[in-house]
Amino acid sequence: MNILKLAVLFIFCLMLPTGVLADTKATEKPATKPATEAKVEKAKSTTMAKADTAKPATPVKPAKMKTNKAAVPAKKVEKAKKDAIKTAALAKKGAKKTKAPAKAKKKKPEGLVIGKNLKVGMPLKDAIKLLGIPGSIDIQRGTESKLDSISIEYANHGIVLHSLNGKRKIEVLEILPQFKGSFAEGIKIGEKFTVLIEKYGVPQSMNASLAKYPEKGMYFSLKENVLVAAHVFAKNSKILSHQLYKNK
Repeated sequence: MNILKLAVLFIFCLMLPTGVLADTKATEKPATKPATEAKVEKAKSTTMAKADTAKPATPVKPAKMKTNKAAVPAKKVEKAKKDAIKTAALAKKGAKKTKAPAKAKKKKPEGLVIGKNLKVGMPLKDAIKLLGIPGSIDIQRGTESKLDSISIEYANHGIVLHSLNGKRKIEVLEILPQFKGSFAEGIKIGEKFTVLIEKYGVPQSMNASLAKYPEKGMYFSLKENVLVAAHVFAKNSKILSHQLYKNK
């Protein structure tokens, strides 16, 4: 029975036109295409969706750049602050250094210097102003009245001023052993005679007690080759003591 059915079916298939079978095959194949195309479309849509969702992730970079740019000025500000502090510290040090020399400007009093602040020929009033109140005043007689002289002694300074009668200038400076000042050339009472030679040269004449420099108007008293006193006369002085020293 089954064999008979199969035979009839076979004969029936043979009797059908060939175009019918072709149509049936052509209609069967395209049914699969829409499914694949749907899959492709679906795949495209998913990839597009992924691409669209992935794109917004890139704008994160500008945010990093902004933070880096903001960090740079902050460092510059800190550096500027440090530089300003250093500059201020250096300025204070410089101000202290410049103020220090003001103290060094203060000088000790020069003291009495024969030939500088105290010398023959200067007004008597200037010498008194420099030396202060004298310890004693004495009058000495000359060979005639016009040669009389006044002696003003300053024992504390070791100085005696001599002035001719009627004149207001110093005629003679008498330097005593206690004189603590110096001469303009740096010579002091109490130094060796050799220092005198170094400064003034060999005296015109000398003996054991006196060295004479008449061209300078200077006469130094000696004791064991040490300077113990001196007289300084004005040029061509007519005072009696000058004549006596010249003739010694």
